[in-house]
Amino acid sequence: MYEFLKNLSDKSPCQSMGICSIDPTVSAIEELILSQIRETSFYVIKLRELGHTNSSIEERIIKALSIIMINTSFDHGDFINFLNKLCEDKKCAKEKYIEICRKNHLSCELIGLDEDSCTHKSVNSLINIGEIKIQNKYRGTTEEKQRLFELITLFAKTSAITLELLKKIQTDTSFYTFEIIRFFSLTNSLSTRCEKLKRRILEFSKISFELQSETNSAYEELFGKRQSAKILLTPQSGKAILVSGPDLFELEKLLETIGEREINVYTNSLMFIAHTYPGLARFKNLKGTLGTSNAQIDFANFPGAILITQNFIQKIDTLLRGTVYSNKIIAPNRVFKIKNGDYEPLIQAALNLEGFDKTQNAQYLEISHDFSKIENTLTELQNQSVVIVVGENSLKDPILDFGGKKIINLDCPIETDLLIQTLNKCKNLNIKTDLFFTSCTLGSINTLMSVLFMDLAGIYLTDCSSALVNPHVLEALEKDFNVKIIR
Repeated sequence: MYEFLKNLSDKSPCQSMGICSIDPTVSAIEELILSQIRETSFYVIKLRELGHTNSSIEERIIKALSIIMINTSFDHGDFINFLNKLCEDKKCAKEKYIEICRKNHLSCELIGLDEDSCTHKSVNSLINIGEIKIQNKYRGTTEEKQRLFELITLFAKTSAITLELLKKIQTDTSFYTFEIIRFFSLTNSLSTRCEKLKRRILEFSKISFELQSETNSAYEELFGKRQSAKILLTPQSGKAILVSGPDLFELEKLLETIGEREINVYTNSLMFIAHTYPGLARFKNLKGTLGTSNAQIDFANFPGAILITQNFIQKIDTLLRGTVYSNKIIAPNRVFKIKNGDYEPLIQAALNLEGFDKTQNAQYLEISHDFSKIENTLTELQNQSVVIVVGENSLKDPILDFGGKKIINLDCPIETDLLIQTLNKCKNLNIKTDLFFTSCTLGSINTLMSVLFMDLAGIYLTDCSSALVNPHVLEALEKDFNVKIIR
């Protein structure tokens, strides 16, 4: 089990390919999107102060924030269309703000008076504008403020991803929607003092913790209480579909659409969490999990059709083989779009492909998901000290030197529900707690930032790839919030 989790946690595709730097084209594209969201957020906050709310624009801001660009090869039409919609929202919010100000004889505070990317239609010219925006966005600010802004940006984006999932279950998420927008809007003001930024980060940390708790509860209410599982790691003969990404709802819709047809569905990478939910494990077509976290290798070797869900975050630029379908708003090139939630073309592609010609000797991954054992251990340690380890547990020196404290391993890089329960129990039992993240993913970074508000004895994190997390974010965690980065 630990070797499987280690493969998911320790290596990213960029590391195996030696391309872990942040691509300037991707950075420019992301900055274009962020600049539109940032300015729209400013006007949304101003309108709220004047008693006006536009829920549709606010919802679209969250969806836009949830997009993480990583592939240099992307559908230009998707990008242009999406940017145009962001521009329309900004124009609408700005005009409404000006109208209300004039009506009430108030002075308007306007931003974004530099060259507007909304007037450009060429991707190359937009990339050039994005590069200029990157060069100018922090001009005249201190390094401390720059790193805090980068932390706020990533924190808002990862929280938006969580909220997008919660929105598929709950109809009213307006509180979290506005709080994320209000938090991200802090990056509009270069004059804000660093002390205020740090205070707001800690305040938002608590909100994000509550968002994660509510999302976990909503998942269990929909899919059933998570349980231990024995997951097949080897393929069976027959037609096949591979599903990768974090969206369990897309997996459920696909399984429902397949129905009684003979197609084996396998999860990929961290999607293996689906097998621990009774509501998903009940589908007979859900056979097991295949591959590692290196999608380019996994996809190239898979003999069936592939679904990458919304917020799938891996590089597949060099993928040469594979029939890949996606619901992503801005899809990578050579990927077929799922239209109107219709998975039938994906299913037909799987039926037309060769699939696996034979069943391999069965190997299994056993996932233990049992809080009662952890709870019993913590009860015996009331008023003492513990170290909670999130991720695979083969800690190496000098990491292991915690002065003889009891170490509790959660044994999985995505056990946020167990972590939340454990931290709450430690607080109730007055247990002094250190928290150690042995893997660096966007999910683990979001969870780490979501516990900054807690009075923990220490927080530790293994170093992250610069392709995944901006080094400024790690600097902010280390220098401003005393997180110990293990390099």
